[in-house]
Amino acid sequence: MKKKLLHIISTRPAFLLLLPLFFVLHGVAENYDYIPASDALLLTATYFTVATLLALAGWFIFRQWNKACLMATALMAFHFFFGSLHDFIRKLAPDSFVSRHTFVLPLFFLLLLAVFILLKRRKQPLLKLTSFLNSLLLILLLVDTGWLISRNWKTQSASTILPAGLSRCSNCARPDIYFVVLDEYAGNTELKELFQYDNQPFLDSLGKRGFYTAGRSHSNYNYTPFSVASMLNMDYLTLQGQERAGADLTNCYRAIRDNRVLQYLQHEGYRFYNYSVFDFKGQPARTRETFLPARTRLITAQTFLSRFDKEIRFNLITRFKSTKNLEILTYANRENNEHIYSLTEALAAQPAGEPKFIYTHLMMPHYPYFFDSSGRERPFEKLVEGNQTDTKAYISYLQFANKKILALVDSIKRRSASPPVIFLVGDHGFRHFPKAVDTRYYFMNLCSVYMPAADYKGFHDSLQGVNLFRVFLNNSFGQQLPLLPDSSIYLKD
Repeated sequence: MKKKLLHIISTRPAFLLLLPLFFVLHGVAENYDYIPASDALLLTATYFTVATLLALAGWFIFRQWNKACLMATALMAFHFFFGSLHDFIRKLAPDSFVSRHTFVLPLFFLLLLAVFILLKRRKQPLLKLTSFLNSLLLILLLVDTGWLISRNWKTQSASTILPAGLSRCSNCARPDIYFVVLDEYAGNTELKELFQYDNQPFLDSLGKRGFYTAGRSHSNYNYTPFSVASMLNMDYLTLQGQERAGADLTNCYRAIRDNRVLQYLQHEGYRFYNYSVFDFKGQPARTRETFLPARTRLITAQTFLSRFDKEIRFNLITRFKSTKNLEILTYANRENNEHIYSLTEALAAQPAGEPKFIYTHLMMPHYPYFFDSSGRERPFEKLVEGNQTDTKAYISYLQFANKKILALVDSIKRRSASPPVIFLVGDHGFRHFPKAVDTRYYFMNLCSVYMPAADYKGFHDSLQGVNLFRVFLNNSFGQQLPLLPDSSIYLKD
């Protein structure tokens, strides 16, 4: 048995299937307890199929199975590790020519071409390389398997960990919580002073429904990931600079993915529903799906196809004026808004059981401004890049959004088995000005709260995002969190 196994390792191209198996297993290990086994198996089977098809195609070129498998493995490795390698180059040489796609993609192409030429010219079957790759991947698989077994034995689920500074509340009511972020919803002061539009009728409508609105609310950051990360972690972010890119942005996504508010509420027995534009542990963003399960994006986010879709495809479409693809990209936010809106409505009607924490993130009144105030669709040419500064269209879309928000609030309250908590929060103010304005306007946002017992102690007129959940947890869960001093940090493009 031992000799047979050694013979297979030394002579057979098992690495063709060991590589995708390792890639998926390592992804599962990195996202422990958040990717169902069925999803991981489907992803593994997909990669097995692709790798086999590539190897079959390679056989017609090399007429040697071992070489065909080596070439297929090189292509699969490029796909699997492109994002990680590109990030490493970016870290070594940030903002330089060598970190751009125009340099990196030709470099990888030349490397793959070199592998192809070497394999084509080589007459021997490369058994030493076969043995090395098989042995290396088997060792890596054993390491990840051992780590998973150890983690399963020794660690607890993240939902059972009580965040530092917070305490259990055994006698507290646990109403459903709807955290609705309305992207780029400006505060009324900004609307009146810069747009000559008074949004008070909408705020009055919320007031009649029992909402408290902080009239002078400000966000702490002028960019969505930073603003949301600070709200959900109830703290200011530790930033390396004041640019909304690079390592600071990556850290924001990590902070959102595993935040203090969610940890606490899960510890209190809440079930989380991610209807947002961000990835959370086990719950990726609600965007257009492929045939693969959504949770597998936690594994595939760094692959070449994923990076291509996020970073390259938009530039190619806009550069070559592909109308069909431009329409797909342009209307994606509208489709996602409609999908997320309907999911949020439907969830309120579900039978009462464990309490729910719902994060709904609607890209409205954020650009593109799809509808006017009466609900008529705006023409496609008014939605493409370059029309962000159309302030009249923004106000018209905001009026349309107001109607949708009120309808959503009414639906949630009507369908819920018991009165819920509802937060309506703009992540920042309007930012796309045709001329320079005072940067304080970038932070003026909507902040309106509905509490079932109308207990708005601690909610004050100039409440900022970083203190929103501090006040809520103090009121509703008996916490003693001090309020942080107000501050708004302007991040540069």
